[in-house]
Amino acid sequence: MSVQQLREHITSTLERYFPDVPVYVEGEKPQTAYFHPGLISATLDRQREGRYLAVYRFGIHFEQGNLLAAERMADKLSEAMAGMEQDGGAFRVVRQAWEAGTEGHGPLFTVDYMLYLQNDKPDSIKMGQMIGGERLK
Repeated sequence: MSVQQLREHITSTLERYFPDVPVYVEGEKPQTAYFHPGLISATLDRQREGRYLAVYRFGIHFEQGNLLAAERMADKLSEAMAGMEQDGGAFRVVRQAWEAGTEGHGPLFTVDYMLYLQNDKPDSIKMGQMIGGERLK
């Protein structure tokens, strides 16, 4: 699953769990309270045998909304994002956090998703597998 697919999955989950709150990705910002999801960071960590572990941290801002409504929404957001894992995603939720808004910005909900990636390189020939005629690289 690519970062773009994960973003689309987050957007569709927000639209399904919060049908009355628009999700802003690009274009003109809504005049009412809205969600604004975005990738905060991506970490790739090499594991054994050509496997890589990717951790994507997404942030979901709740802009122009009532602070009390945002606090009540935190639990439902947590359920919605964790529910994505059961919807057949190839990733799992590692950590979730809710931060109060700052001057000019609404509250921020962050979610870390973990995903194992396979190395695209074909397996190299190992010494014990050489039959004859192969060259070491």
